[in-house]
Amino acid sequence: MPQEPKLWIVISRPDRLPNALVAADALRDRFPGGIHLLREESKWWENADWQEFVREFAQVHAFPKVKTCRGLKDLPRLYRENVDRQRGVGALPIDPEKDVLLCLAGLLGLGNAALSAHPDVFKILCASQKAFGELTRHGDRARFRFTTSGWLQNRVVEPLAGVERTIHYKPRINPGGDGVRLRRLQKDLDEIFDVIIFMSNSGGELPAQAEHQIIPSRFPSIAELRDFSAQFNGGEDRLRQSSRAGHRRVIFFGTPFLLVKNLEPAVYIEHLNHGLDYIRENYPGRALIYRPHPFEKGEATKLNLDGFRVEDDREVGDLYFLRHFAEIEAVYSVSSTVSRTALNNGLNSYALWRCFPFSETQTKFFRKVMGDVPPEFEISDLTKPPIAYQDRQSMVAGQNSFSNALKRAVDLRDRLEGAAPSAPFKI
Repeated sequence: MPQEPKLWIVISRPDRLPNALVAADALRDRFPGGIHLLREESKWWENADWQEFVREFAQVHAFPKVKTCRGLKDLPRLYRENVDRQRGVGALPIDPEKDVLLCLAGLLGLGNAALSAHPDVFKILCASQKAFGELTRHGDRARFRFTTSGWLQNRVVEPLAGVERTIHYKPRINPGGDGVRLRRLQKDLDEIFDVIIFMSNSGGELPAQAEHQIIPSRFPSIAELRDFSAQFNGGEDRLRQSSRAGHRRVIFFGTPFLLVKNLEPAVYIEHLNHGLDYIRENYPGRALIYRPHPFEKGEATKLNLDGFRVEDDREVGDLYFLRHFAEIEAVYSVSSTVSRTALNNGLNSYALWRCFPFSETQTKFFRKVMGDVPPEFEISDLTKPPIAYQDRQSMVAGQNSFSNALKRAVDLRDRLEGAAPSAPFKI
């Protein structure tokens, strides 16, 4: 009996589970054989409440995370763990003729294991504009050198284990700091993947000299899930009732400012309290929620949180948005990437870092971390009310939505199967 086509989705941490759910929702009709999720075991999954979403997949396959090598004595362990994972991934019933492998995250880990174990299956990579730039950087060997563990992986372990080689470079001078190391597959992405979905805020950007197999897309949004958020919040009627009752949520995500001292704590507290006053003033009657950062050590006790409810459940922000999406009116932080995550998901999200007296070096870092964002995203004047700028429905219906990009990628696979070998297809 012929097997129906299946979709295999690769992620690493639970923060990418909402993206996997969007992909499953968009492509379920195209893969009657079922949608399978491959995930990398870690403490993040142990601390996340994600079991209720398992039913959205035919099966969830968990594989151990392989830690990097710390020296020659650690080499046998690294080799054994790579080989064991390859055997497990290789045993998956992936049909190279009909199935599709979709890599949403974990490209250098579990994603590499899957694409190496099943080289002939149709492969799709989803990469943000920033991640694509990092994965396509070419390091000048006069300026970069292998890390010790990276050299051992590239020269010894990966060839023996049968996985695509990876590059882990660091600068020969000033090897510290964020964003200075180079981590990528040794091969170029277009040598491995049949289609690359290039994600940006607008959904209309492409890299310079883009190849024909690159599809532009917006970031995945929870709004693309068909009635998913309503299901998990008890239905639309209850949501309307909760809105009338003043239960619309405004979330502030905290920062461990006693640990990361970008400013003196007293100065930080003063300016953050002004920001909390701003939220109280502009969202009367809403459910105001303060969610501490996992690394906070009592920061909440030093702030004026009158009117706020503290939720210290440590749930990852992405899953929190998934669970409460329909109830959330706005998301705030000083400089946390969770504000950017909320923005990508179609929520009205704001960062307050421009209202703090950070140094020029720090402000450059925050601009780099946040990337290209709408002007309304960054609050710089606490005397002016925030502007609601997101249209959730437009993210669903837009031509460059993530769901539509996935469907175009699968259409390309179907058209290539029916095309003559000498007739290349252009997107």
